[in-house]
Order: sequence, then C-alpha cells, then structure tokens
Amino acid sequence: MQYYILRHEDPDGGFIDGDVEFFPALPEHYQLGEKILLRETKVSLVLDKRIKKLKADFFLTTCGAFFISEQMKEIIDEHNTSLEFFPVDASYFNGKATEGRYFLIHANDKVLCFDYINSEYAGKPMVLGKLASGELSPDYKVRGIKNLCIEQPEGEKLDFFFVDKII
Repeated sequence: MQYYILRHEDPDGGFIDGDVEFFPALPEHYQLGEKILLRETKVSLVLDKRIKKLKADFFLTTCGAFFISEQMKEIIDEHNTSLEFFPVDASYFNGKATEGRYFLIHANDKVLCFDYINSEYAGKPMVLGKLASGELSPDYKVRGIKNLCIEQPEGEKLDFFFVDKII
C-alpha cells in the first residue's frame, strides 16, 4: 500500500502560526491524540502579523494544533477516518477574517504503527537497543525521521491518521 504525508508548510515558504484559543478553556494544554475536546468546543485562531494572505490547506501551529481548509475537509470527509473537525474563527493579526473557512482537525487517538526496524531516524541504534532490552520509555517519541515506514495491518484500518510515538 502507498501512503502520502501531508506537510504543514506555507506554499510560499516558511511556516504558518498564530494564537489559538479554546472555549471553554481546556483543563490542560492542547494535545493531539488526547480526548480533551468537547463536541461544543469553539476555536479561535489569530494568525501571526507576518501572514498577509493564508493560502495553505493544512498547517500546524506551535501549540500543536493542526488546521485544514474547508476544501481539504471535504476531501477527508470522503475517506475512512476517526477524525473530528471543529470550525475555527480564523482571522489575521489586524482582525480581518481569512478569505476561506478553516477547521481544527483533531484525533482522539493516534495509530501505533511506527516501524522501528525499517524506518530511518535519528538515534536508531540506541532506540533499537532499548527496545530489545525493554528499557525504552513508554512516552519516548522518535525524532529526525528520514524515511517513515509503518507496520501493517494497523496502518491499513484508516485512510487518514496521525502516527503515534513520533515527532
């Protein structure tokens, strides 16, 4: 099976960021893969001053929240996912609303399907050694991924998902 990775970069280069607020306020910081959002949660996004026109269909803010355009949401809605979408009150730094509608894309669970053996990543010999000896911390996340492989059948259950245990 072939997989595709969505990149969260601005089409014009660089990255997109902004201040994200949740209403009602979250008990902890936002974290993808955690059941912390209520169905009635409202989301506000005020983009950084340097962003003059938002053209991206998929982007990540520094708080760890991913956002998608309405067009991207329509595509994802046609697939098998366990994702939740929350409408976003998105505006530029000057208070003007963005040209298009955006949604927070949230997963209550990430898929545990990272292939430690066949993937290429930073510190691989150390990680494999700790895995073999049972010393790898349960909250360890792999960094510096150069080649991502996933274990099947876990990765085949959904058409769109977030991979657990990686950054």
